[in-house]
Amino acid sequence: MDYLDIIKSSNLISGTDIEKLSAIKPQLLHAYTHSQLFRTRTEMEVSVLNDVKFPTPDSKYWQAIREQSVMFEELFNLSFEYRKNNVEILKLQRQLQNEEDDLERELIQIEIEKKEFLKLSMERVAKERIRELVEWQDIKDGLQIVCSPDDVNEHQLVSYTQRWINQLIAMGGSGSPPERWNLIGQLDKGLKECRKRGCLDKVYRAFDKNIIQFLEFNGIGKEEIECLPNTQKSHPQIAEKAL
Repeated sequence: MDYLDIIKSSNLISGTDIEKLSAIKPQLLHAYTHSQLFRTRTEMEVSVLNDVKFPTPDSKYWQAIREQSVMFEELFNLSFEYRKNNVEILKLQRQLQNEEDDLERELIQIEIEKKEFLKLSMERVAKERIRELVEWQDIKDGLQIVCSPDDVNEHQLVSYTQRWINQLIAMGGSGSPPERWNLIGQLDKGLKECRKRGCLDKVYRAFDKNIIQFLEFNGIGKEEIECLPNTQKSHPQIAEKAL
C-alpha cells in the first residue's frame, strides 16, 4: 500500500504539497513505524514502578502483574477486532466484484483501502503490545520478591504502609486537611496492623530513625489514641528537621 498514492488520489491536497511529502517520504514512513505507542522500559521502571508508590520488590511485582494483565487483555480483544476487520474486507471485495455502478464501486474501494490501513495499524499495535508484555515479564523475573508470587494480599500490608510513610514525607506541609487526614488515617491503621501481625520491623527497616521518631512523636500508629492533635500542626517543622 502506497500511502502517498492514496492521499494523492483523494485530491485532498495540491500537487505541490504532494511533491513536498514525496521529498520526505522515507522520513514519514520512519516516523510512522517508530513512533511510540506504549510505554518504554524506562517509563515502566521509573514512572510506573517508582519507589514512592511501590517501595518493595513485591509491590513492584504485583503492579507489573496488573500492567501485564491489562495489556494481555487488550491484545486479546484486538485479535477479535482484527479477525472481524479481515472478514469485512473479504465481504467488501465480494461486494465489489458484484457491483456494476461505478460510483458504488468507488465507495466500496475506498472502504477496502481504509480497512486495509486499519489492518496494518492493528498489526503495529499488536507488535507493540507484545513488546510491552515481554518487558513486564523481564521486569518481574528480575525482582527478588520475598512473599508469595500467587497471593497479592500477602505483601500488601508492609508495602502499603511503607508507601503511606513515603507519601507523608513527600507531602511535607502541603496538601489539604482532608488529604492529610485521609493519608494519616491509612498510615495510622497500617502501622497498628503491622504491630499486631508482628511485621512492624519490616516496615521500619526502610527508614532512618528520624522518620520513625517523627511518627512516634505525632502518635501515628500508637495502640491507644483518641486523636492526633499535633500531627497537622507540627508535621512541617518536624519533617523538615527529620529529613
